[in-house]
Amino acid sequence: MTANRPRRYGKRAFLALLAALCLQARAEDAGWRLTVVPSFETLPPIHKTIPGSRTARLAVARHAGHGELEYATTQGALRYAQDAAAQHMQDWLAAAKVEEQRDADGIVTRVLITSDDPLLPAIAAAPGLYDRYEPVLGDGFYVVVPDRSTIALYPRLAGEGIPPRDAARFLQIHRLATYPVSREVFQATRLGLVADGVLTED
Repeated sequence: MTANRPRRYGKRAFLALLAALCLQARAEDAGWRLTVVPSFETLPPIHKTIPGSRTARLAVARHAGHGELEYATTQGALRYAQDAAAQHMQDWLAAAKVEEQRDADGIVTRVLITSDDPLLPAIAAAPGLYDRYEPVLGDGFYVVVPDRSTIALYPRLAGEGIPPRDAARFLQIHRLATYPVSREVFQATRLGLVADGVLTED
């Protein structure tokens, strides 16, 4: 009688198991994000101020369906949202549409990030955004979030700031948006967003 040999799992089986575990972990995503929301809405239970801002704040929320957000009520959700931003911001960015505008010398003059994801502004609040674009746009680059579907980034040291034509476009997006966010211009820093001014068409 021959004894059965123990089954040996090869590298492919191990990788397949690892992929399955990763997919399971993603499927169990609670969905909480630290995102930028307008300050005219009811004050969310878990929120943070944006230094200098009069029109926006940070809040922990997740998509509740039909464009609506559900706001978190526990500090645990805040910790979850912060961990998610640290681990997955690059994934969120990869899932969005990212367009880089360059001048004649090949220098990036604008980065436009758009998506139908109602939590897109969480990218603007994620520390990884600064790490990703500071080498390209410089320290303190400008961030504009006119509505939930749009984020625009501009180099601060380019001299002209945000071109009037672009400012007018973002103001129109904000006015017509079903879910507007802010008319303000923020700066991205290592410590997070800081309000720098307000969009004008002049």
